[in-house]
Amino acid sequence: MSSKKPAAVSHAHAAHAGPVPDAALGHDLPAFVIQTSGQPADLTRLERAEWLLTNAIGGFAMGTALSAPSRRYHGLLISSQRPPVRRLMALNAVSITLVLRPGTGDETVFDLSTFRFRPGEYHPQGFTHLRKFEKSGGVSWTWQCGSVELTKTLALAHERNSAGVSFSIRTTDNSVVAARLVLRPLVSLRDFHALNLRDTRRDWFRTDLRAERLQCAVQSPMGELFLSLDAPGLKAGIRHEEHWWYNFQLERERERGYDFLEDLFHPATFEVAVDASSHASVVTLSASCDVPSVVDVPAALAEKSRRLAKLASATLAPLNAPAVAATMDAPTRRGLTALAIATDDFIVRRAPPPAPGTSVMERWNGSLEGGGVSILAGFPWFADWGRDAMIALPGLLLASRRFEEAEKVLRTFAAARSPRGKGTGGLIPNLFDDYTGEAHYNTVDASLWFVQASCAFLRMASPGAAARRELLDACLDIIGAYREGTDFGIAMDPADGLIIAGNHTTQLTWMDAARDGVVFTPRFGKPVEVNALWHNALASVALAIRPELDGLADEFDTLRLRVADSFTRAFWNPARGCLFDCLVPDHEQAHLRPAHWTPSPEVRPNQLFSVSLEHSPLSTAQKRSILKLVQDELLTPLGLRTLERADGRYRGRFRGRMFDRDAAYHNGTAWPWLLGPFAEGLLRAGEFSESARAQARAALAPALSRLDKDCLGTLAEVFDGDDTTAEPQEPGGCPAQAWSVAEVLRVSLLAWGAK
Repeated sequence: MSSKKPAAVSHAHAAHAGPVPDAALGHDLPAFVIQTSGQPADLTRLERAEWLLTNAIGGFAMGTALSAPSRRYHGLLISSQRPPVRRLMALNAVSITLVLRPGTGDETVFDLSTFRFRPGEYHPQGFTHLRKFEKSGGVSWTWQCGSVELTKTLALAHERNSAGVSFSIRTTDNSVVAARLVLRPLVSLRDFHALNLRDTRRDWFRTDLRAERLQCAVQSPMGELFLSLDAPGLKAGIRHEEHWWYNFQLERERERGYDFLEDLFHPATFEVAVDASSHASVVTLSASCDVPSVVDVPAALAEKSRRLAKLASATLAPLNAPAVAATMDAPTRRGLTALAIATDDFIVRRAPPPAPGTSVMERWNGSLEGGGVSILAGFPWFADWGRDAMIALPGLLLASRRFEEAEKVLRTFAAARSPRGKGTGGLIPNLFDDYTGEAHYNTVDASLWFVQASCAFLRMASPGAAARRELLDACLDIIGAYREGTDFGIAMDPADGLIIAGNHTTQLTWMDAARDGVVFTPRFGKPVEVNALWHNALASVALAIRPELDGLADEFDTLRLRVADSFTRAFWNPARGCLFDCLVPDHEQAHLRPAHWTPSPEVRPNQLFSVSLEHSPLSTAQKRSILKLVQDELLTPLGLRTLERADGRYRGRFRGRMFDRDAAYHNGTAWPWLLGPFAEGLLRAGEFSESARAQARAALAPALSRLDKDCLGTLAEVFDGDDTTAEPQEPGGCPAQAWSVAEVLRVSLLAWGAK
């Protein structure tokens, strides 16, 4: 490639260490490739492109195509000390030096790593030798050093806190007679939210070398990391070298207004003498937080390839009909395949609860027996949130017919709902604590999303009688709690059957941003999406319990009709041809049933759910009117704005410090997951006609074509609300978000497939 060209991105299939196509399944796994010339022009693209690998128990690896960490969450192994949470930054990076000795002349030293140091200097500048980065089942980097090509490939072990980094060295001629590969691991062994500074960590680490086994154990009060070198047939050694490397600059943290400098510990150096005459040598450095082990990188990648190919095949099966396939170009199918594969990142096993009398902070024993399954809201920093899990579940699990795992997720949350008492209980968790696992219940909509997900599961799957009963009991419990009144002022208003929630101090809907005493989107009272979900829940559960409980089903249907009438009367805004976002009480305690309710006139996307849910209280004309306004005022290529631009509170750029980002979070920022209800609304209002499908596909297409940017192969939590030629939408928030992936995939399958 010409040295004048900047880095180029393409979709390809891995030729060296990536997944192997499975012809029997009919799916090649897409690889995301960045070809680079080694010029400074490559730097920005390589540093902004992120990658993510996960291990199905909450652990992960994440970084940049440049290989220089730019977030506190970037590392080669972040373990989950009690799956799926209590995550530990174990192995941050590995410094790579390749020393070549030609037949004549002096040795040539190639420092192949690239790090950013204060004040923004890159050292060493290994990117000048970098020729290709590739993300598929694993991630790999290829450097060209004269006649020697070195490829580094990273893979994670499935359901283990272990990573393998293989180094493949190939020569193209006999000009090099000897070579040495020098590897210097850099570690922190810290909570993954924290940063390491040497001044506060002087006595933090203890290193134990087992030179005869080419192993090194590093311990800190937070955990332990085992490093093992496998160099079959090669002369290799390890030496104890405790050093600190100072002032790594984490650029994304600086941009977000956080502390951004970190010091890393170098416990030991591994060195391998490579037989250059063999033309090919492979060395593997394994890292584990469980027990010393060697990760077979090719085997790990092959196993993952088979598993993901099967997943993609099951997910995209509805699109294989000739009539459907004819409507889909190759980039769209590739994008849908990538999203189908990305769904797997968010499904995690949960460790069983600690034994009676033991602390939740005690070390996990490595067994998953007796644990459950959950969904992480996003990587790198989110744990399992109830609302996110229930919204994402249909796209992550039902679309791929992973019914067994879907059942386990639903039963995990059903079993954790708050116990019923007088005016309390009947809520599924808003989230499980990232450290203790304790459930928190401060949400009004998560339980209604649970009902939606459970009923969808019961319609699509054929669960056993026990699971069916358990899920229906949970749904009935939730409806009963909402009718009678429960925690956080959540209750049905007897005057109109609509749901009331919260007060001026609570944030119970998904628009819950608050900072330094400022509530950026106060939505207590009667939120529009909560009542759309309430109407849908009554209808869905009534259908699910027939004919076993006909009497109760009739009661729910009667209540549903009353709710539908109240909903259209209270929320319809004839002046704008849309729905009011919330009915605000004339009292700070909404559950005290104030005498007067004031509709909030701002235009937000929350009204969409009254169009997209299966059971809607609206007429077709009302649905189409809402969709027209939402399209005109809220739709962007990569998501829906959370507030119309004409509103004085609109913030179109998701940038800056936490306070500024929170102020924009639900006041203009665009969310990709909302493309799901918008496109589904188009389909339902258009009765799944070809014109409706075409509109839905057009709305989804930009997100499907975005997968070769940002965090490769996945979708971010949010994007800027503003989108101009001079300043296009940039991603923000969590780089890989479960419901962004799930909803774009789920509704894409509807738009290109069958109803």
